[in-house]
Amino acid sequence: MSTRKKSTKSKSGTSKKTTSRKKLLIVESPTKAKTIKKYLGRNFEVIASKGHVKDLPKSRLGVDIDNDFEPHYITIKGKSEVLKKLKQRAARSSEVYIGSDPDREGEAIAYHVAQEIKKAGQDNIKRVLFYEITKDAVKKAIKEPQDIDMRKVEAQIARRILDRLVGYKISPLLWKSVRKGLSAGRVQTVALRLLVEREKEIQAFKPQKYWKLFVYFEKDGIVFKAQLPDRIEDEKEAKRLEQMAKDGVFEVVSFNKSKKHISPPPPFKTSTMQQDAANELGYSSRQTMRIAQQLYEGVELQNGNMVGLITYMRTDSVRMADKAIEQARKLIKQAFGDSYLPSKPHKFKDKSSAVQGAHEAIRPTNFELTPDSLPSSIEKHLSRLYSLIWRRALASQMKEAEVEVKSLKLKHEDITLTAEGKKLLFDGFYRIYGRKPQDIPLPEFSPGEKLRPIKVELEERETEPPKRYTEASLIRALEAKGIGRPSTYAPTIATLFDREYVVKEGKALKPTELGMLVADLLIPRFPELFDVGFTARMEEELDKIEEGQKTRLQLLKEFYERFSEELEKVESQIDEMRQQSVQVLDEKCPICGRPLVVRWGRYGKFIACSGYPECKYTRPIFDVVEGVKCPKCGSDIIRRRSKKGRIYYACSNPKCDFYLFQEPVGVKCPECGYPLMVKVRKGRGKNSKFILRCPQCGHEMDMPEDVEAAKSKKK
Repeated sequence: MSTRKKSTKSKSGTSKKTTSRKKLLIVESPTKAKTIKKYLGRNFEVIASKGHVKDLPKSRLGVDIDNDFEPHYITIKGKSEVLKKLKQRAARSSEVYIGSDPDREGEAIAYHVAQEIKKAGQDNIKRVLFYEITKDAVKKAIKEPQDIDMRKVEAQIARRILDRLVGYKISPLLWKSVRKGLSAGRVQTVALRLLVEREKEIQAFKPQKYWKLFVYFEKDGIVFKAQLPDRIEDEKEAKRLEQMAKDGVFEVVSFNKSKKHISPPPPFKTSTMQQDAANELGYSSRQTMRIAQQLYEGVELQNGNMVGLITYMRTDSVRMADKAIEQARKLIKQAFGDSYLPSKPHKFKDKSSAVQGAHEAIRPTNFELTPDSLPSSIEKHLSRLYSLIWRRALASQMKEAEVEVKSLKLKHEDITLTAEGKKLLFDGFYRIYGRKPQDIPLPEFSPGEKLRPIKVELEERETEPPKRYTEASLIRALEAKGIGRPSTYAPTIATLFDREYVVKEGKALKPTELGMLVADLLIPRFPELFDVGFTARMEEELDKIEEGQKTRLQLLKEFYERFSEELEKVESQIDEMRQQSVQVLDEKCPICGRPLVVRWGRYGKFIACSGYPECKYTRPIFDVVEGVKCPKCGSDIIRRRSKKGRIYYACSNPKCDFYLFQEPVGVKCPECGYPLMVKVRKGRGKNSKFILRCPQCGHEMDMPEDVEAAKSKKK
């Protein structure tokens, strides 16, 4: 049966043909396609490219350096059938819309898809941008199509080539000097540098003793604490001031009272969402972005409709659309009353260097879809992140909080003490977002009043080393230093874990011995490439390409001229790098008598003969777990790594089959007497903690203080 309709005549008398051919919309993910299909109806077919369809080859550089750095893109493995389907559907469609994500990566996907579709004879191709996946937003985007933004494409290709040149030129240096499977990266290695430099600061730190003086007073039934603001470096001086405070009568020098207004934070951008999700929910940056992608692409509600719950989640912007602000203000008034609604909407400014276009902050697509209104069938991690985003965005349009601040200064001879009081007068945006400031009671005073101490405390303290980065604080540092962009934070940190350059201890990121070695090998030899400032400037150069102020070729030529000089110099230092990566032992090879060395292999360090490849003697290195013996045979428990990279704990006796996947601790189970217990994390996010569990009877108990102290001391 023919689907072609009969020709009709227009008023001018010319024959006009109509056709029943459908329009085609291509997006990245099947979930996004499923959500959008319900908005566009029967005239549209919506299919997914499932991400990028073309990329540089994995097996070779794929960049013709001598021919203006021309990239050689190939079809990604497994995407041939996807491309075939896209071409077939495009060829029989009246027009094609490409709705990949509204950023550089999405623009590159649109460009490559369009190139392939044109090969099938389809030239009627339009680009549409979805900043939120809602019915109105989708239909508006379809009505306002545009051309593919070639500046954005050029910026993405430039970034891809830069990263490929660095990765494929430097990583082989690590393969030759340490082991295969390692990698270097333009942003990745700079992020590693921050972690390693912080770790070296911690290792080099020498604690210094100091003393703090606290004096307690009472007035009007309120006990409050005042302190000497400066720390005391000398113990003898500390004792003198302590005694003077005990014997003294303090006079009020000044007392001030004022009101302070605390503004709400702006709605989330990518980096702040990742930071809050890490701090509040315990999510990794990679996990946060995966969940946010699901919220953006569509979630099924109670009525069966698929709807995108948040706007696009890769953004540097804190700007919120006027329509969204109006909706937020309406909800604030309904839910909390006029007292929580500011007279004018809050407007937040974007960073001037950000390339934004039509990007907004990350916000709910519909504020009326409150976290409590979501169906219980929605996965918990989706609702938790949505709640965080919804509360932050709504709070950004609520009234400022108001705090009463009191400050007191007391003096006795050469001791001057200060005290501060706080009282929350109006919670404002704290009503739904963030922890409210804790009240600190402080009585009213008049200058000249006299007070006698009721208690004096002299605390001996030690200076503390700088804290290790967490995922949240590392992202904050990368953003502050201009390293990377919203789309790069999560994959950069994920790569550090995948390469085993970093491990997590609680929330802290600790560089491994391998990570420290890689940094020590590369950073001194590529001082400009892995300089924090240089990496930040390269991001600005990429922005210039997107803004049309620079060409891709200009950037690549400038970069490679300096990079090739450094690379040539370092390539001649492979023997030196290899020597730096091995540790010579005071032990001879039992086969040939040459010195034994510690080398790096696929599964960690091992002992080998320095005469390799002539002599192939090797033996593994095991980390003995301190204070824990095998409950079967009494031998040491050692820490091992499986072929897939998983850590486990096994008996060092090769004839014994005892092993555990949780870290064992030398504490006897008080319930059944089993000679060891294992360390497990209980709870989620900020409420989680480590406890001990018996692997035999399952009895659980809090971690003993001496075990915690021993581990802290070891760190």
